[in-house]
Amino acid sequence: MATAQTAVPSTVPAPSPVRVIEIDGPIMPSLVGKIRAALEPIDSERFPAGAIVLLDSPGGDGLAAMEVGRIVRAAKAHVLVRVRCASACVYILAGGVVRGVARDRAIAIHKPRLTTFVKGIGVVDINSASNPKAAQALEAGDRRSREYFKEMGMPDSLYPAMMAAPSDQARYLELAELPALGLAGVDPAYRAARAAAAAAHYRISEDEFVHRTNEVAQKCLVDKLSGRDLVRCYSRLLQTGG
Repeated sequence: MATAQTAVPSTVPAPSPVRVIEIDGPIMPSLVGKIRAALEPIDSERFPAGAIVLLDSPGGDGLAAMEVGRIVRAAKAHVLVRVRCASACVYILAGGVVRGVARDRAIAIHKPRLTTFVKGIGVVDINSASNPKAAQALEAGDRRSREYFKEMGMPDSLYPAMMAAPSDQARYLELAELPALGLAGVDPAYRAARAAAAAAHYRISEDEFVHRTNEVAQKCLVDKLSGRDLVRCYSRLLQTGG
């Protein structure tokens, strides 16, 4: 669920103790504590995942999104884009140890910009060109973005691709672009730590486990399944390949 001003995470019933959380709407600082509380009690070693995070967000507060991304990574959550993930939302997507996107042009990136929320108007840009303090803050934000992506183990190609898109002209990505930017697929560190156990659990090869995991968005997000049905679809896909 969502309001016009802030993303509200909703916990969707799923086969216990798998937790499905939907982040729907603009990302605000208040989201951080809610996501932390929602993900604290999960079993991150459960198959197919301890937590699955579903995204549909136009972006919002970049620093808050990074903190949410760190919480998501600590929980080893799988992150799937239900509808769209633009701007600051990409930081949360990067936090997932599995990242799935169902359709073209669902992901949008651009160079970070400074914004503020004005009551009655909404989010408005701050002009850094005429404001030295704003320019310094923007430079610091750019540095944090670069450091965050490195922390998350993202490919070196993501940060320059984001910086190449003007802050007021988001670039919508095709599905084929996402793996090279690290925005779709299984995180390499997670694969190294998880694939052998998962392959043994499902009695398949490690490569087949990764292949089936990479298909979850295409096969389980086609319809707006309930949280319970989404987990069942994911589990069935890993067990049978279909």
